[in-house]
Formats: sequence, structure tokens, C-alpha cells
Amino acid sequence: MGKTIKNTFAGILLLTMSLTTATTASAGGAGTGEGKGDQGSSSAISYNVGFMTAYWYRGAFQNDSAINFGADYEAGNFYLGTWWVDVGASSLHDPSLEIDLYTGYNFNLFGVPSYLGVMGYYYTDDFDQDYEEVSFGMDFGLFSFDSVIFGDYKAGNGNASSDYGHFKVNVPISDSIGYSWQTFTGGSIHYAAHELTYSTAFAGADVDLTIGRNNDGGAGATQNSDQETGYAFLSMSYSF
Repeated sequence: MGKTIKNTFAGILLLTMSLTTATTASAGGAGTGEGKGDQGSSSAISYNVGFMTAYWYRGAFQNDSAINFGADYEAGNFYLGTWWVDVGASSLHDPSLEIDLYTGYNFNLFGVPSYLGVMGYYYTDDFDQDYEEVSFGMDFGLFSFDSVIFGDYKAGNGNASSDYGHFKVNVPISDSIGYSWQTFTGGSIHYAAHELTYSTAFAGADVDLTIGRNNDGGAGATQNSDQETGYAFLSMSYSF
């Protein structure tokens, strides 16, 4: 199973890169009315760098604080990107990194903005084993959802891989405040988390303040502190 999804993930990445290259090339010529209307914005590369006072993901603790860097490429409805974040270090010269790779396609399903994507989470220094997943989401305006319709966790150490799933509902309360409820299920892990996020801009940076709480199945900031953990963190990110 692990070999199958890794080969599939690599294949989709290569297919997406070839399709985005073709899309960019065709957009550069005298194409259809759609192509002409999209000139100058058919493809784009962007970068981002940021800092989090604490790194929580899907309601689970990852690191006390974290520096992150990302790069994204878009061409038409396709996107491709990577995101790197430090998840601790045994020394200043030996950091543990989480390296994320993702690609996908945006489209309308029955008139609703949607996406289908694949993503892999890879770690150095044995911080964790690898995760690879297929995701799907839709945005209805009043609310949106993101879901992992298939996830594969590489257990390692001779243990069998295990499947997992994730579901998240996002509700915008105002232009700057959003609420989310999410679940994660995999192996013996089953938990849910609530988060409230305030977003603003400051000195050219995107700033988010998140307050969250997971239930008694979630992971806390220290070992065995998994009994309904409350958490809060501030994140700041520059895009260029």
C-alpha cells in the first residue's frame, strides 16, 4: 500500500508539472478569448517565510515555536508547492525538518468552487514517519470543508502502515475572524479540535492569532498531556 501511494503521488506530481508547463506555453500565444483575458496571470511563482510562536497542526502539538518557508507555483487551475518548517533540533547544526510537497487542481463542481489534491509530509531526524494523502474540499461561501479522503501513514520500525482520515469545517464569522471544527482518525488515534482565528495585516505581513482546544484524544504540548488541551499561538508570514 505504501509503495502504491508513493508511486501514485510521484506520478501525479510529474503529470501536474507537465500540464502546467503546457498551460503556460499555450497561454503565451494568441489563444482563445479566455487565454487572452488571462494574459499576465496565467502562471505565477510566489514565496513565503514566517514564524509561529507554537506549531499546532490539525489540533495536535508539533513544536514550541517554528520558522517556516514555502514556495508555490500556479498555472491556470493547477497548483504545485512545498512548505518547510522546523520541528525541533538536536543541535543548532542538526535541525529536524518537516518537508511538505503538494499539488492539485481547482475546479467548479455543480457551480461550487472545489479542489482535489495530493500531499506528502516528510520528516528528517526521525521526528515522525511519513504521511501521504489525497484531499478534497468545497467552498459554499457560508462555510467550506477540507477532507482527507485517503491517508497513508508510514509506521516504520517494522510496523505496518495505517490509513487515516481528516475532516475540517471552516465558518467565516467576519472578514477577520473564522471558526473551524476538525477531526482526525487513524489507528488508535481519534480526536476532534475547535479553533478560532483572528487574521489581520501588519507592516506588510499576514498575522494570525489562533485559539484552540482539542478533546481527550488529542496531543498536548508535553508527553501524556492529552486531556482536553487548550492552546494559543501567533503566526506571522511575509509573501513575495
